[in-house]
Amino acid sequence: MRRWGWAAMVAAMCWAGCGEGGSLPTGDQGQTPTTNQDGTVDLPDIPPDTGEETNPPDPEQPAPFTSLWPLTPGSTWTYRITDPVRGTFEKRVEVLGEQAVPETSMRAIAVRSTQPHLEELSWQLDVNGVVVRLREEDRKGDVLARVTTWNPATVKSIATERPVGWRYDSDIRELTRLGDGTTEDKDKTYIWRVEAVNETVVTPAGTFTNVIRIKRERGDKENQERTYWLAPGIGKVKEDGERLEELVSYDVKKP
Repeated sequence: MRRWGWAAMVAAMCWAGCGEGGSLPTGDQGQTPTTNQDGTVDLPDIPPDTGEETNPPDPEQPAPFTSLWPLTPGSTWTYRITDPVRGTFEKRVEVLGEQAVPETSMRAIAVRSTQPHLEELSWQLDVNGVVVRLREEDRKGDVLARVTTWNPATVKSIATERPVGWRYDSDIRELTRLGDGTTEDKDKTYIWRVEAVNETVVTPAGTFTNVIRIKRERGDKENQERTYWLAPGIGKVKEDGERLEELVSYDVKKP
């Protein structure tokens, strides 16, 4: 694992102070935090995509916007969720932009997700074409119900196209602080795989081509799988596993 310590990254992200989030009581005062002593969070060692271009880009043309997980401020997505327990409802996701990550010396892209009776605010970064989360806060109404942090930052998705067979094993420590002051400290292993490329997916928002299908499995538990379909320049268009999410509408801003 690597530290967020290079000069260029420090200049961009290591600011003191807190963002728009909050914090919960730590409960067990002997609990070791997931941040390092200097306030940073370790980032996973993800090698850069070194695949060669089959068609070299034309320097006279603007670069195409092909991110599989756009983090451009102002971008929004609305999903229809079919949950076996909660029924059918909608979720809206909005990229707020760069903010200080609470309780750290780092900055990352804040992403807000709202659904009935629940708001999630997370801080995400693109590390060599793989998006990771540093922190997430869950609110029910106006009450901060849970704060989850990871070290190293946990993989959320991929942003750069990868070939079929690409795999990344992620070993993380997850610390959850609940509203009653109690904490949960767990070690988890996730396995990410690219299962298919160039798929066509039909959703309420339309038909998407050149879609990449990736799967996330728990390396330490069975029968906990999620499958994601990602469209270049759009992001997640479908998710299946614990529940079904289908894209209803979107407004993705270009960088």
